[in-house]
Amino acid sequence: MTKPTVFAAFIITCMWLFLPSCNNQPTEHQPPNVIIIMSDDQGNNLGCLGNPWLKTPHIDQLSKESVHLTNFHHDMLCTPSRSALMTGRYPIRTGAWRTSRGRSMMRAEEVTIAEVFRENGYATGQFGKWHLGDTWPFRPQDQGFDEVVGLLCGGIGQIADYWGNSYFDDTYYHNGVPEKYEGYCTDVFFNEAIRFIREKKKAPFMIYLAPNVAHLPNRVDSVYAKPYQEMGLESGQAIYYGMITNLDENMGRLLKVLDEEGLSENTILLYTTDDGPQKNGQQFDEGGWALEKGFNAGQRGGKGSSYEGGHRLFSFVKWPAGDVGGGKKMDQFTSIMDVMPTMLELCNIQAPEELDLDGVSFKAGLFGEEILGSEKRPLVISKFNNDESDTLTGNLCVMFGDWRYNHEGELYNVKDDPAQRQDLADQHPELVAKMKAIYAEWLDHATGTIHEPVRFVMGDERAPVISLTTQDSYMARGNSAFSPRGELNLEAKNGPWKVKFVRGGTYRITLSRYPLYTSLPIGVQSEKGKADFDAIMARLSVGGQVVEKKISPMDTYVAFEMKLEVGDADLQTWLVASDGLEVPAYFVDVEYLD
Repeated sequence: MTKPTVFAAFIITCMWLFLPSCNNQPTEHQPPNVIIIMSDDQGNNLGCLGNPWLKTPHIDQLSKESVHLTNFHHDMLCTPSRSALMTGRYPIRTGAWRTSRGRSMMRAEEVTIAEVFRENGYATGQFGKWHLGDTWPFRPQDQGFDEVVGLLCGGIGQIADYWGNSYFDDTYYHNGVPEKYEGYCTDVFFNEAIRFIREKKKAPFMIYLAPNVAHLPNRVDSVYAKPYQEMGLESGQAIYYGMITNLDENMGRLLKVLDEEGLSENTILLYTTDDGPQKNGQQFDEGGWALEKGFNAGQRGGKGSSYEGGHRLFSFVKWPAGDVGGGKKMDQFTSIMDVMPTMLELCNIQAPEELDLDGVSFKAGLFGEEILGSEKRPLVISKFNNDESDTLTGNLCVMFGDWRYNHEGELYNVKDDPAQRQDLADQHPELVAKMKAIYAEWLDHATGTIHEPVRFVMGDERAPVISLTTQDSYMARGNSAFSPRGELNLEAKNGPWKVKFVRGGTYRITLSRYPLYTSLPIGVQSEKGKADFDAIMARLSVGGQVVEKKISPMDTYVAFEMKLEVGDADLQTWLVASDGLEVPAYFVDVEYLD
């Protein structure tokens, strides 16, 4: 197992502390299975959490059989929450601290929860969304998972995803190889997880099941959205709720299979989501408070917000054989970073000392005991742009007990004021100073790793061809060209890829507007079948060299062969039209030839 970059926890109470053993433990011959389910952009939208429109009977029943963590915090966006789950460490340490913008790859040397479980005899499977790197060595199958079926990037239909995917009958990647699957995306990912369970039921297994609902774009069979439309909800919100209803149906299927296979008793199941509700779930006013037909569990804000609605999210934990459940509530302060140390401790797995975790096991809290250090534990979550990496002055929230301090200089007591309507900063200058001090100490540690982006590895004999998309181009500010249909609409956002050549020699670098497997010409808008881009030239800049070639609109790609030296480099591309319009090559393949 590789060792992560040395990085001391910013305060001793944030370190993982081994807690005294509780009475209910798996026996040596019966280690528990582990299933971690993380939905996407769901917020606290569940019937059991008070949503008056949404019907989620299976999840509601699961909540009655689980311990409900009511003070459980994620980051504000998909990628950082997922890297924290996988590593038990602050996302800013792992390299995966932002969505897109060249900051959604997790450093390969990070040790994941899957790697630890696999080294302790578990079969490991990942199904659905990863969003921590689409190329070797960042993929889930490179990071501890024996079997993987999932989409690329952050959402179905985004540029990096398989061309033409639309939520129904799509192509997903099975251990890196594209395969066609029938059915709705969530049904497929649950089907594959269920298959894995049945195949591995005689040995302990660890599953990370991450459906991409309810992420944009909103799509679901009309049978799921229609009941909400009939309630008078607008179309986007009705489809959003319909996706969650379908998710609930699949949760029921999964729980039934565990019962049928005799696995329910000795399976630890944790279900949560990754951040606050996305656009169609955010029926809020400008201040972030719910409108008449909106819902945010009495909290303020949604996805991307430093207010509670952006990161304080449900988490249900159930393990009948370990006496974890019964509809109990645990209000002690917990974090998504705590999942890894908690699962390891529940399974009697000793974490390697060199992991240097920021997460703390909340095992004691599941049994009604005090989590050592919980009341004195600070937590910082952040959402920065690359051009803020020197000052780190972007969106942030500092949490300590019931207090919340954010980048706007606001201070709230969320116990007395859960909707965060009364800013108390002027009344408690001493607390503001304390929060700033916590943040400054966190910054001292964070700045050691934040400046260096995670680089694509070029020329390694284990992966002689690396495919890039503009999903991961490096942008100082603003999103890269990753939105669905971006290549069709000639999205002009352009930035370099941060790369590292590990072997010197000759490389073939191939530029295209569409994935090479589509064979679509650069100048043709595929959906309309007509020319829309009078391409005349392609330009490539890499390793201090700039080269150009003339092209025509009917070319499907243009390739350059170049001698490149070992070392770090920026790689950037341009496709140029006769009218002067310049766009990036949305797809680039880099192949080592020597």
